[in-house]
Amino acid sequence: MGYDCTLHLVDEDAIREQFVPRLLGSAAGPTALDRVHSGAEDLWRQVRELLLGTDARAAAEAVSVAAVMFSASMLPYRYERGLALSLAFEAGRVFPDAVFVPKAEYEPAGLFTEVVAAHPQLGGQFSSGWFSGNYSTGLYVPANHVADVLAWVQEQLGPLTKGEQRKYRGIVATLRAAVDRKLGYWEATDLAVPAAGEFPGDPELMWAQYLGNDGTPAAAVETAPPSPIASVLDDIVDGFLLSHSDGRNPRVELWDLGVWPPRLSLQRNEFWVAAARSPAGGWLAMSTADTQARPRAFGPILVDGAADAPRVLPAKGPGEADLYAHECHFLGARPVVLHEVKTHLLRFGGLNVGDPLPGPLWLAESGAWEQIPGIPDAAVVKSVLGDAALPMTGAARLADGSTVLIWNGNGYELDAGAAGCVRTFEMAAERSHVEFTSVPAGDDGFFYLSNRDLYEIHRGGTPIRHVEAWTNVMAVRPGPDGGLLLKFGENDEGDVGVLYFPENGTYISLPPEMFDDRSSYSALYWSQAADRIVVVGGGFVAVSVESVLARRRSAVPE
Repeated sequence: MGYDCTLHLVDEDAIREQFVPRLLGSAAGPTALDRVHSGAEDLWRQVRELLLGTDARAAAEAVSVAAVMFSASMLPYRYERGLALSLAFEAGRVFPDAVFVPKAEYEPAGLFTEVVAAHPQLGGQFSSGWFSGNYSTGLYVPANHVADVLAWVQEQLGPLTKGEQRKYRGIVATLRAAVDRKLGYWEATDLAVPAAGEFPGDPELMWAQYLGNDGTPAAAVETAPPSPIASVLDDIVDGFLLSHSDGRNPRVELWDLGVWPPRLSLQRNEFWVAAARSPAGGWLAMSTADTQARPRAFGPILVDGAADAPRVLPAKGPGEADLYAHECHFLGARPVVLHEVKTHLLRFGGLNVGDPLPGPLWLAESGAWEQIPGIPDAAVVKSVLGDAALPMTGAARLADGSTVLIWNGNGYELDAGAAGCVRTFEMAAERSHVEFTSVPAGDDGFFYLSNRDLYEIHRGGTPIRHVEAWTNVMAVRPGPDGGLLLKFGENDEGDVGVLYFPENGTYISLPPEMFDDRSSYSALYWSQAADRIVVVGGGFVAVSVESVLARRRSAVPE
């Protein structure tokens, strides 16, 4: 479904009383279309030329497209990628088991009675139904029939899960707005092409998930604007939101989530793709200041603040080995980096299944990177894509603040003399293909994710699976009242996540409508000092911890 669909509200009186007279030349004053589109005169001329031509079908379609553009210049419209009733011509394409069949009464000809009177060849040429191709109009529903169409759509959504229903919220909201305001409803395709900066009407009137303006804040939320360089790639690192820009003038920002509203704590003219905070409060980052170089070269640096010159660490490991740009840690006070795994070499030659993958490196007193004693090599295995799979890595924090370094799915701690590491956590964890997150569990363990499932482990023990029904957990972070704040990916309930209480097996669901009801969020976080639960998505949105804890608790699903 490669259509850029737009769903439009239509003021039928405005079409008849403003659009049609302007088209036929009986009114010369500017319309909303003239005020919004700089090329409106050319559009009017092209449509009038088609009206005088021999292709009545093309003329009717051009009139319809122009009418939709007129409507989009004065009323809100919704953008959807590949989702419209005009595409529901077979079961499974839009709705799982239903086909939408337009009725004969849905034709838009009643809007253009005067146009047909002046150009009789257009009689019977206006259509309302499925899209005929790119850059066309589709289903039109007159205002007095929109309620019936809304009821039909809601009937199809009834059997779906709450999470599945959210996919259709744009269609439902547009139809409901048409009913409430006694307006018509019209669909079009490829009049809006966001990637090319093309819009059918006023860009300020378009609402869409990708614009981040498709939500409605709940009454009790607080909001704060995002950084100008914020993106869905932003990540939380030790209580700070890391935002970065790789433009011609690179920049990185760290936003302190421990206060409300979040405060800009650090800003530098560098592009960081990974960072870790030292016990003393400084930062280790994989960084570049030259985003125009090809290939880009990221290297490890140490910084204390926004203004100090970075301490540049060696860009190569033992034997001039390349370093992995997207991960770094601290083990105690020592910076830790990883070797780069050139995954493509397994497919194209230079790497074989079973070859050794050297373990993590730490910064030696000599100032060079050295492999950490006590952490063995991993072995190359093939991924489902045929490349070499990256080993499962990360760093967990225990209750006393010490670090457990995760390598190849198991946990390592400093030995008694801090001269190397010893394996103390037999996890056999699998990659979750998201940033590694964890929460301390008691004095000697932590919660973590393996293949997006939630586990708990304690030193010398075996992994304990929690709530097998939750199979798409994207992040686990500390939560209030002894709970775990779990950020979910796509799920049947459509929840942002849950506040889970492992002690008694209960949870509080966190639906998007308790925030600002967006389709997705990039992060979910408990700001303990600010006493708020914060989501990140097109800005910061917070609700009080008190309001969250007041919500109903449920037993975890079996």
